[in-house]
Amino acid sequence: MTSPTLDAPALERLISAAVAAPSLHDTHPWRFGLEPETCTLEFRAAAARALPRAAPTAHAVHLAVGCAVFNLRVAAVHLGWEPVTLLLPRPDRPDLLAAVRLADATRRTVAPGSYDALWHRHSSRFPFSGVALPMSLRGELADAARTEGADLLFTGHRVALFTGCGSGSLSVDRHAE
Repeated sequence: MTSPTLDAPALERLISAAVAAPSLHDTHPWRFGLEPETCTLEFRAAAARALPRAAPTAHAVHLAVGCAVFNLRVAAVHLGWEPVTLLLPRPDRPDLLAAVRLADATRRTVAPGSYDALWHRHSSRFPFSGVALPMSLRGELADAARTEGADLLFTGHRVALFTGCGSGSLSVDRHAE
């Protein structure tokens, strides 16, 4: 299996997939960088696009970038690459939140319909309902997280996501009784 070429149409498909990711009020608080020598796409925080009143910490930016990285990874596998992801790869550059290197051809697949689903995302400004997530859905979400090398734990009203990329963890308040 040969690796695809990172030409302009492929780069446009990858970036378009990342941009389709959700973010607080669709601000897309990231900027992209490309290291052509290593075939690496960088995700940098764009402070000017953050909403400090709605989200006074960088938490919303990190969530949005995580979604964009996930979408890019799905697109990369769909196009034939093995995405190698590093979170917070350069401590000396705190705005560099993630880097995804497009490695040689992959034998991995994504769940059927995942790539097509990227293009059907829509925003909702409705508040969370407070209805507990069904146990079957919790199981599906935990399985999906494991597929991505992360653990998703439901503890009371909190959802905790632990990634396999370093020591980072993410806790989100959501009704998950």
